[in-house]
Amino acid sequence: MNKNYRIPLLLSIMFLSVAAVLYFFDLRIYNSCSTVNYIPYNVWSIVILFFLYAITLFLFWRESKIFKKKEETLQKSLKMATDALNDVQSSLDDAVEKKTFEMSVINGSLNREIAERIQAEAEGLKLRKRLHTILDSAGDGIFGIDLEGKVTFVNLKATELLGWTREELIGTSHHDLVHHTRGNGQDFPVEECPIYMAYKDGQVHFEKNDVFWKKSGDNFMVEYTSTPLLDNGQISGAVVVFKDISRTKRLERQLDLIVNSAGEGIFGLDTNGNVTFMNKAASIMLGWEMKELIGKSHHQLVHHSHADGTKYQESDCPIFMACKDGQVHFKSDDLFWTKDGSSFPVEYTSTPIIEGKALTGAVVVFRDLTTFA
Repeated sequence: MNKNYRIPLLLSIMFLSVAAVLYFFDLRIYNSCSTVNYIPYNVWSIVILFFLYAITLFLFWRESKIFKKKEETLQKSLKMATDALNDVQSSLDDAVEKKTFEMSVINGSLNREIAERIQAEAEGLKLRKRLHTILDSAGDGIFGIDLEGKVTFVNLKATELLGWTREELIGTSHHDLVHHTRGNGQDFPVEECPIYMAYKDGQVHFEKNDVFWKKSGDNFMVEYTSTPLLDNGQISGAVVVFKDISRTKRLERQLDLIVNSAGEGIFGLDTNGNVTFMNKAASIMLGWEMKELIGKSHHQLVHHSHADGTKYQESDCPIFMACKDGQVHFKSDDLFWTKDGSSFPVEYTSTPIIEGKALTGAVVVFRDLTTFA
């Protein structure tokens, strides 16, 4: 049964039951009453009950109608809210699906980037290990410094030569540790240091007669090149490559001693015939100081003329020929001229200097024949 009719039916049954009870009691009263014009109480009761019933039904019908309108309004609102909620749910589902897809794409990109970065770091680590291996295999000392002059890296040879460990060198001032004092014991201002200059002026600086100081307090002769380090066109420091030339210097001193102790005159020439070195005997016999002949043409100064005063063509000179044809040339009766314009008979051997496969000059050994006459 429809709920809209259930309540009125129950009210009708209730009013009818009450009316029946009242009618029953009123009949009993009427039967016991002797008055002829008496209107039964139950008639009035039924009239009043039906009047009240009519009012109740009217009020119920009106409230039911209002309630139904409200119910319809609420149902419409509920339907609109449900539709809106469904739209929102649909939009939310679409947004969640879109964001989920975007997150999956981002996550995939992130995973790929992480993998690439891990691979790049692994390759970078492998490259750094290879670089360290190459640096540690080098026969020269190598270290890097930043713009404050502090050591940033150092190879194995450098630690062996300097006596400092990597941990002791890295992060400390190179100049304060190993380049603070000149060979003569005087302080070496950092502003005058060629290594310092490289990362200040951006130029390559080469020094072949300097000293570095060891951890033990001893020094040793070095030859080094300080090259500015560029990062995206900006100077970020310098790289220094150095070698211990102490043994070379000792050999040079021994060679100088041997050469200068020889009784024969000895001098060297480059491929242009210019003097590169000369011993004391040659200086004494020719009357020229070494500094006066170095870099000058030997032929023009001491071998320019024959005994009769005619010009000696350089192309005919056996000494000069050794610088050109790479052959040993010997002459037993020739003439050299001294600084004062006098001459003396000489015997000489001109031997080519060959470095690798390149002809770089000649060494001439001569003696004054008047001494051995």
